[in-house]
Amino acid sequence: MTGHAELFYFCGIVALIGLVEAAIFWMAPRWERPGLFFAVTVAPEFRSNSQGRKILGRYRMLVIVLIAIGWGLIFAGAAPQRWPLLILGIAWMAFGPLIAFLIARETVLPHAAQSVIVQEMVKAPRAAHLPGGWLLQIGPFAILAAAAIFLRVNWARIPEIFPVHWGIDGQPNGWSVRTPMGVYGPLLMGASILAGLALITHGVLREARVVRVPGAPSQSRDFPHQVGYFLSGVEYFLAIVFAFVALMPLVGPPKFALVLILPIILIAVVFAAAHQLNQTSAHAVSAAALPGADGVFGDGTLDEHWKMGIFYYNPDDPALMVEKRFGIGYTLNFARGRAWLVLVLLMVIPLALAFAAVFRKG
Repeated sequence: MTGHAELFYFCGIVALIGLVEAAIFWMAPRWERPGLFFAVTVAPEFRSNSQGRKILGRYRMLVIVLIAIGWGLIFAGAAPQRWPLLILGIAWMAFGPLIAFLIARETVLPHAAQSVIVQEMVKAPRAAHLPGGWLLQIGPFAILAAAAIFLRVNWARIPEIFPVHWGIDGQPNGWSVRTPMGVYGPLLMGASILAGLALITHGVLREARVVRVPGAPSQSRDFPHQVGYFLSGVEYFLAIVFAFVALMPLVGPPKFALVLILPIILIAVVFAAAHQLNQTSAHAVSAAALPGADGVFGDGTLDEHWKMGIFYYNPDDPALMVEKRFGIGYTLNFARGRAWLVLVLLMVIPLALAFAAVFRKG
């Protein structure tokens, strides 16, 4: 009975994640700046004409199909003997829907137009006012520190060998040992990820390009700080998750993954709503400010510098970060050496800590 309950619980999480992913990809084309459509610079009216609506409709239909395929693979791989399908399904859910974006982008490319925009190029770092000040910024690290202190005080209660990962059937299949790295590893991993996010927040506020629109209201110029507040919310969420993971030797496996997912969904919805409001305002202002212009309102970058419409590479651009062309937030200018340093901090270091902390029974 336990196995069936665990499977039902697992399917519920997968279904929720799939629905959230479908909603994000469904709305993503509407989050782009005016004059951008599937990461291609176009005339603003192209998005709403018959051809633009047809491309959008086909894209959304394909997104649903691709996510349904991912669901099918994951559910089919729920049985232990079919675990490769589970791995494939998880990977498909992460990257499969991008196929719809790439197909739509190729369809839009023949309609590309030249961008004309008044923009601020970052030639010197701006003053960075961290969202909430230093008190709010150190909060996530304080959560991890509190978990570390609790583990140290209760060190004798931690088993010599304890499970850290469970299969769909509810049985443990990953183990760690009571060593400083085995116990504190999740907290160190969380701290390195939080440090990376804090670095991104600082970079967005100081070194990201700010797109200026003549006569635009102030909220359209405050997007970096909106991103900063969003990343701060993500940091608190991750700090709580890593603290609970570190405490599992004392409290047992978590049964509240669905509850933990809800706050980050709420943060994302509020952030997306604020971003859509700013984009709508910028669209109205640009239409009034640039009447009869030969170009269109975009993000001030050329299409040729966007690889697959996702990765920005421009050695001549001094900005470390630029607004994403598809989705919400900022992306790195991969022509800058510091961009790769940020990637190392965000990915390589946490993975190395994870391998060092986990002990597999041979």
